[in-house]
Amino acid sequence: MKNIALAFSGGGFRAAAYSLGCLSYLNRIRYEGKPLLHNVRYISSTSGGSITNLMYSSYLFEGKSFDTFYADLNEKLSGEQLLGDAIRTLDTPSAWKERPHKSRNLINSFSLVYDKMFAGKTFGVFSNPTPGVHLEEICVNATEFSNGLPFRFQSQNEDKKRSVGKIGNRYIYFTPKGKSVSDQLKLADILACSSCFPSGFEPMLFPEDFTSRQLTKETLENAIVYEENEYTLSDYNRMDFLRNKDFEKKQFGIMDGGITDNQGIGSFLKADARRKKDEKFDLFISCDVSSYLMDGYTLPVYKNRWYNGFSLRIIGTLLFVIGCVFPLLWFLVKEWKPWHYVVGTLTGVFSVAVIGFMLFKILKAFQKPANKGSWNTVFKKYSYVLYKLRFDILKHMVQSRAKSVFILANDVYLKQIRRMYYDNLFTNKKYRNKVIQNTIYDLSRVNFDSQPVIDNSPLYPSQKLISVAEKARTMSTTLWFDSHHQSEKVKESIIATGQFTTCYNLLLFLGKLKETDKTPDIVELEALLRLDFETFTTDPFFMQSSL
Repeated sequence: MKNIALAFSGGGFRAAAYSLGCLSYLNRIRYEGKPLLHNVRYISSTSGGSITNLMYSSYLFEGKSFDTFYADLNEKLSGEQLLGDAIRTLDTPSAWKERPHKSRNLINSFSLVYDKMFAGKTFGVFSNPTPGVHLEEICVNATEFSNGLPFRFQSQNEDKKRSVGKIGNRYIYFTPKGKSVSDQLKLADILACSSCFPSGFEPMLFPEDFTSRQLTKETLENAIVYEENEYTLSDYNRMDFLRNKDFEKKQFGIMDGGITDNQGIGSFLKADARRKKDEKFDLFISCDVSSYLMDGYTLPVYKNRWYNGFSLRIIGTLLFVIGCVFPLLWFLVKEWKPWHYVVGTLTGVFSVAVIGFMLFKILKAFQKPANKGSWNTVFKKYSYVLYKLRFDILKHMVQSRAKSVFILANDVYLKQIRRMYYDNLFTNKKYRNKVIQNTIYDLSRVNFDSQPVIDNSPLYPSQKLISVAEKARTMSTTLWFDSHHQSEKVKESIIATGQFTTCYNLLLFLGKLKETDKTPDIVELEALLRLDFETFTTDPFFMQSSL
């Protein structure tokens, strides 16, 4: 427990709050006369967990106290302030003047808001740590969309004695000479692309969305290597490359790190592999708000609506007739009233649209059809069937597919990757008895029955504690706490769950040690953990009242 690595999973504000709880408990519990947190050398994070990682690490490297960090992040995670600021920024032209090359979209709007949260700090804050800082390295995970591989923002310590990982991956990365450029990357942009989850956001584009007053597009392009590889170069691109030797693709999309490693385990394994024998991690704690649980697929519920009997063909025919007939109002109505002007104008506009559409289809019929792919060809061939189907059938088809895609992306796919990483970690003999899987559901009703159980074990949670953990576990992945969350004190419950679950899992970890391996300091630590857990069972929120 002298050389600890942490990993914070993705999961929006739920992940950020849970990670905050884990950190605060490690800061509370003392080992060998100092907080156990001071033995943490490495932090890896993804998505929502990166909020906590970047804020804590940057505060630490600036010499700010843990209490200041805790209070500031706790405030930033309040309500819908972050979401509201991002949406308002999206429609505020003046907010984009400093970053004119950024695409004006939602993820970049969040990036601008994050920049205020970090007071404009850049990645270079980690290059020259203050002497005595316990943290040696951090990693913020994203995913690049050219090769489908993790893209890691790994801190570049000036200490040449320790090997550091690339910023990027095997094929796309910042060169060593480009370190002065990577130091100027804004923490806000790094956080934005790490938490840029699909369906909620669009991808960020490198280099345009990472430009700033200090960083031009050309500077960023010259700082990275984009190597040819079997993932990205199609036959067309290979021919283009041969025709033009200067051809080099420098733009790529980048999104949420949870797509490829939502627990940050892969980054930890690579960081440990880089370290010398006497610097290897002796404990890895994975703070994870995801789970193996998933709801099975069921068909959407059918609802009888008045419009279910209609089809697209019927609707189109009615609109066409209306567009053709209503213009007769101009000739049939002798004395015009205000509503005649409204209806007449609207139908006139609609008639022009109908005529324009018909002319477009007629002209297109005489054009040579372009090859737009097999899907487009087949769809056009059989689209007449879809036009004849009733609305309720079409609606059910769309909802069924949308639901299955959502489950595939958010449950099947992510949980499968999660399972693979954990299997790799726990089956690796090097990490036997060196890993704590610290998950948000450990003390929830998933593992403990809701009925009272008489048990003399000090590790058995109270019903009060189980209820708090269950509330934390069941919160959805969002970047806000709405009014319902606030009235139910969901944020406070998640932070508390991070605190008492960390206490619980540290106790379980120490309990597995042989008595002969327990030093006096370990025995003292175990006693302190037991006292804290007994207090948690009575009052799960006792730490928050003292912070």
